[in-house]
Amino acid sequence: MKIAIMTDVNAGLDYIGYDPQIPTLRSSVNFGEEILVDGIDIKADEFYQRLKLITSPDQIPSTSAPAIGDIYDQIDLLISQGYTDIIHYPISFELSATGPTVQNIASEYEGKINVHVFNTKAAAFIQGYMALEAKKMADNGHTVDEILSRSEYLRDHFCGYFVVDDLTYLVKNGRLSGAAGFIGGILKIKPVLELNKDGKIVTKEKIKTHRKAVDRAIELALNFIEGHKNVIVHCHHALRLDGAEQMKERIMAQRPDLPDIEIHFITPAVGAHIGAGVLGVSAFILDEN
Repeated sequence: MKIAIMTDVNAGLDYIGYDPQIPTLRSSVNFGEEILVDGIDIKADEFYQRLKLITSPDQIPSTSAPAIGDIYDQIDLLISQGYTDIIHYPISFELSATGPTVQNIASEYEGKINVHVFNTKAAAFIQGYMALEAKKMADNGHTVDEILSRSEYLRDHFCGYFVVDDLTYLVKNGRLSGAAGFIGGILKIKPVLELNKDGKIVTKEKIKTHRKAVDRAIELALNFIEGHKNVIVHCHHALRLDGAEQMKERIMAQRPDLPDIEIHFITPAVGAHIGAGVLGVSAFILDEN
């Protein structure tokens, strides 16, 4: 048995500082007729600088899922490299059709390679962390069932809270569930958004100021890990590194026992739906002890 771990660009693995040797399916971001492959034609810092120049909702970029041909090419390459199994870690099925598309293609490879698609119900580095942990297990000789079992545990024991500077992006692209109830005043608030257990982005709480929203996101994450020692926390940002560093300092001040909190960039394929200036915090409970 030889197991490959595969993910998509939404996981943000381009920004972890090293090559994780995890094949990545790449989406594109589209500024009108200009089509840019995330991580190849455009990187996060340049992307968010371009977003800052947008003056109307019709200029907000769209995204395109990985090309079907690229998915076939990647699976064929892994077959040629002798892999018997692929475990794919896509962005939440509720946020993109990429995972279901790979799932549909998988049936065409029966007898050639086993393709397992794991719905992370996550995005950004929350998704990426699951893929990295799976890669460690595969490298250490664990079976597909063992890796999937651990991934299910991680999926059931994470939280993710985000404060978005401009909700126009989420509303325009249809990624914010349950927005209809407060659409009239949506630009006047800075709600705490949650990546919930169904893999949807929902409004956790409606808050009037950015500072208080960030305070509440930190409080919610700390409440989630309260009483647990074996946990890991990450901070996320979209061209707001100073804010992410402040979040990290505040969390470490309250939980000095935590391992170092990594700060992760939100990649353009996700940023196209949430805009610049986003701050987020996520946490995993790694075991029940």
